[in-house]
Amino acid sequence: MMDMETWRVGVLFSETGVTGAIERTQRAATLLAIDEINAAGGVCGRRIEPVAYDPASTPSRYRELTVKLLDEDRVRVIFGGHMSSTRKAMLPIVEARSALMFYPTLYEGFEYSRHCIYTGAAPNQNSVQLVDYLTRNYGSRVFLVGSNYVYPYESNRIIADLFAGAGGHSVEEMYVPLNLTAGHIAKILDRVRATRPDVIYSTIVGAGIVPFYTAFKEAGFDGRQLPIASQSTSEADVVLMRPDVAEGHVTAAPFFQSVDTPAARAFVAAYHKRVGNDWPVTAPAEAAYFSVHLFAAALERSRSDHLEELLRSLWEVEYDAPQGPVRIDGNTNHTHLWPRVARVDATGNYRVAHDAGVRVAPDPFMLEVRFQHESGSAWALSY
Repeated sequence: MMDMETWRVGVLFSETGVTGAIERTQRAATLLAIDEINAAGGVCGRRIEPVAYDPASTPSRYRELTVKLLDEDRVRVIFGGHMSSTRKAMLPIVEARSALMFYPTLYEGFEYSRHCIYTGAAPNQNSVQLVDYLTRNYGSRVFLVGSNYVYPYESNRIIADLFAGAGGHSVEEMYVPLNLTAGHIAKILDRVRATRPDVIYSTIVGAGIVPFYTAFKEAGFDGRQLPIASQSTSEADVVLMRPDVAEGHVTAAPFFQSVDTPAARAFVAAYHKRVGNDWPVTAPAEAAYFSVHLFAAALERSRSDHLEELLRSLWEVEYDAPQGPVRIDGNTNHTHLWPRVARVDATGNYRVAHDAGVRVAPDPFMLEVRFQHESGSAWALSY
């Protein structure tokens, strides 16, 4: 039976498998937040008790462990999931059992569930800002490449539409297996040479990221002139690259370690104290961290972890996250976030290249997308 003296929650982030490197940062940040809350007295005098498993980056294991958490461990709230395929494996189980999950990873949008709180960025909170930056600074011809599953297909579709809206176009779109080989990489590079894009947009995920960037550099390409722009590449990947391999490449996210706010500095210091300075801080880790704090603030109000009571409170609270104050939109269950664009510098670290300094409301279905170019012309897309 569940210990009624604690709030028991599920934690499903992979420590092994193709996305284990970045999911380990999310797991560490989740447990850090739980420890902070417990050290401050817990919620309503009760500790939060994590029940954690390793799904090994495998959608079927996420599904099986979600069943185990909800049916055997008797949790009502789960923090977890990374790839969209893993979220989609978890969500039907969560919905069927009237539970709630927090999904702290950027994703392709075009989804809503009453049973999911999306704390990672939706496309209007990263892709729009990224394309604006790329077309201003590099050009309008984009090469699209990704891993062969749902997020890359959908994200590349959105990026292609955004480039088209800015007067550009995609010169190529290709997909490769999650288990990327040297042969697959060679084919990508051959097509890059043939199509001569201004920028590459990559939705390659997991263990293939570092070999792809390394081969790109060794083939004679320079990220300072022809960047790989990738929202699926994070500090967890860059830390494994030589600085000259990583330099110049671009991403967009609500949080980077270089964000200079009191909340950001405190989070980075606490994170490194927990796991060591060799572990990178990532945007998905920051989203995982503030997810727990939002949950705790709502739980303090609702005094119940049952779905309906907890949801009502989640729509009312705000938390001063490392990226800036965040809150949940009650119409979409997505989060108001602070978009930023960053480039890798010569030391191999992301440095913020553009920060509008505004919080952006979630628009997961991309009903209206606008941004202003220096020329003064504005454009919009409707889906």
